[in-house]
Amino acid sequence: MKNHPVNLMKEFVHGQTAERLKKLESEVRNAASGPDDPDAIHDLRVSIRRLNQELRVFQAWFKRGRVKKLRRRLKGLMEQCGAVRNCDIAMEVLKAAAWQDPALSQGLEDERRQTYKKLHKTLQKWHHKNRARKWRENLQVREKIQESDGDCEDFARAEERAWDLLPAMIDDLFRTGHDAAKAGTSHQRMHRFRLMTKHVRYTLEVFTPVYETETGTIMEALKGLQERLGAINDCAASLVMVHENRAASAAIRGLAEEREMEFRKYWRRHFGARVRTQWKDLLGRPQPESQRRKTRTRTGKVN
Repeated sequence: MKNHPVNLMKEFVHGQTAERLKKLESEVRNAASGPDDPDAIHDLRVSIRRLNQELRVFQAWFKRGRVKKLRRRLKGLMEQCGAVRNCDIAMEVLKAAAWQDPALSQGLEDERRQTYKKLHKTLQKWHHKNRARKWRENLQVREKIQESDGDCEDFARAEERAWDLLPAMIDDLFRTGHDAAKAGTSHQRMHRFRLMTKHVRYTLEVFTPVYETETGTIMEALKGLQERLGAINDCAASLVMVHENRAASAAIRGLAEEREMEFRKYWRRHFGARVRTQWKDLLGRPQPESQRRKTRTRTGKVN
């Protein structure tokens, strides 16, 4: 971890928010110009999620009304992207399940075409009005948190916010993941855990300047976890799209069971109790040397 102070919170929050707004602006432009590119829609959705999580983490540093309006617009755009993306996902899942049905595929393609028309109008409006750029140019961050923000502490430096936030998020992740990885867990419960995994990963990304390269292993493990949970959620979403076709639904359920087994194996392999302790030690407030020696002895870690 860096041994010198990271920028004061105002500078840090402004920089992180501006970076994500710039990325959003780029992805809106890409999605508007590439109607047949499923990855463009996916990347736009990811940029919205990353911005939303950053706004959650630092919500006390912004004026509530301004952020509320921004997030309301992001929600509407996300919903329209989701309608298109669900069609792409269903076609991908059917292919992965080795199920072929020309009529079903044609129906999904027709629905995608219709939902994209609506999305494209919205994207064009965003692009022509330069919404993301205007948000970035008019970005205002408080010098400090006001007393009216309740029990939220006024962190002077980014690392203090990271130390306060991330260890608790790791605790919640491991506790919830332990239950989600049990056989027979519903897709709805796995979906909630998937969202939690995204929140942890995107929050950790926000604080990359604090930890530098020390969190690479954690990020890779979270990425792998998110991908496996996403694959399961793709099956769940596809089942909704093709629910009237019993044969296709049966094929997707079989694929979902395989993906659930892969998720449980991955969880057991990468998210044990020792890993939890190591992650919390790394992400939490630095300990005195005497305490670090005790921790290394307890976890079996020797430098």
